[in-house]
Amino acid sequence: MGWVKVARRSDLKQGRGTTVFVEGREVALFLVNEKPYCIDNSCPHMDGPLADGDLEGEIVYCPWHYWPINVRTGETEYDPGLCTQTFPCKVEDDTVFIDIEAKG
Repeated sequence: MGWVKVARRSDLKQGRGTTVFVEGREVALFLVNEKPYCIDNSCPHMDGPLADGDLEGEIVYCPWHYWPINVRTGETEYDPGLCTQTFPCKVEDDTVFIDIEAKG
């Protein structure tokens, strides 16, 4: 499938997540220092919706149990063995694309 258009860059807000659906998957987009990051929208702890969590720097806190997850790497601070899948992002003009088949 390759790169898929998922959002307009101008619609993303610094410090807030956005949920998008791509190829039957629910993913979360975040804007950190003007750069988009994309992760699976399901917390590895108990499947909480990460796009609804609080974002501080590169860390999103799951809204259900406040698990901290790095949106750039997908790693959790509580259990390094549990990770959230990340996806490569790119911006062309005002369009955000992700590669849903590749792991970031």
